[in-house]
Amino acid sequence: MRQIARRVLTLVFLALMPMVAARPGAAMGPMAGTERAPGTAITASPESCLACARASDPMACHRTAMSLAAGRDWDRAIAVEEAVHRLLPGNAEVAAVLARMYQEGARNTPRAFELYHEALGAWPGYPPALLGLGTLLEKSGDLNVATLYFERGARERPDEPQFKVRLASVLVQAGREDRARPLLVEIVERWPGSHEAEDARKMMPSTALAKP
Repeated sequence: MRQIARRVLTLVFLALMPMVAARPGAAMGPMAGTERAPGTAITASPESCLACARASDPMACHRTAMSLAAGRDWDRAIAVEEAVHRLLPGNAEVAAVLARMYQEGARNTPRAFELYHEALGAWPGYPPALLGLGTLLEKSGDLNVATLYFERGARERPDEPQFKVRLASVLVQAGREDRARPLLVEIVERWPGSHEAEDARKMMPSTALAKP
């Protein structure tokens, strides 16, 4: 039960900021404004996590790092999560969250790439890692490779609209509106009222003239 709760918490953290898929390079960031992700209250002080990392509860420090990042205290969040990462090498969740911190906070793209790939190595097909890599590549302008990551995510997680709307976004940017249109229709029909459906509706005018 605790493992399930942690996985849900991580996905909430990584997807807290709504996507603005109609804008080229829009990233699905883990935090919006200064609000904290649900359930990420600090349960271990940053100082205790850093001063005596081996004596700390790694997952408590992990939650502390996410809480700091949600408040955009990037330096301390990264320092704490790096300490957790050293204690839990090969943990896909920790690697992906740390990658997002480097992506959104420190703007250290090479380190973010490294950590997302590490997460995929620990857990092949790990959704936050696929989403993170696709987003980084989309922002860098490498739409073809970004498409591959979003396609894989949509294929492996067909009930997750985030991958489908991101895939549609890069397809529209790449001039492949004919492929994007059925995805947009599916998103609006299957997830009405969601942020993804709202973003899909914004993209629909650009696909209206696409040939089926």
